[in-house]
Amino acid sequence: MEEHLYSLLSGAVSFPVAWGTLGSGTSTPRASIYRTSGVRDMKLDGLGLMETRVQIDCYGQTYAEAIGASRDVRAAVEGYRGGPIQGVFLEAVRDGFEDDAELLHRVSLTFSITHRD
Repeated sequence: MEEHLYSLLSGAVSFPVAWGTLGSGTSTPRASIYRTSGVRDMKLDGLGLMETRVQIDCYGQTYAEAIGASRDVRAAVEGYRGGPIQGVFLEAVRDGFEDDAELLHRVSLTFSITHRD
């Protein structure tokens, strides 16, 4: 799922996307992907699907740049089905500053992703 999601997102947006980091360089906007949790659905006849929560943080020099990047991310992944991914569902949206870099604005999107291992 991780590779598929990364390929889907990085191919759909015009800005850098990294898994677990801001990535290299200083250009904005940019996005970072983080797994926040994952639970397997257990069945009597074996293993079921995984439900993983993923947070995608969108950064920009201005709030307008960060919210614009978040809209691009939502357009690319919300409701997606394909490959190992059975469905991507938006659960939460949050705004905030990045403490380490006071000049960056952030919009955080939390998605629930149902997928096969």
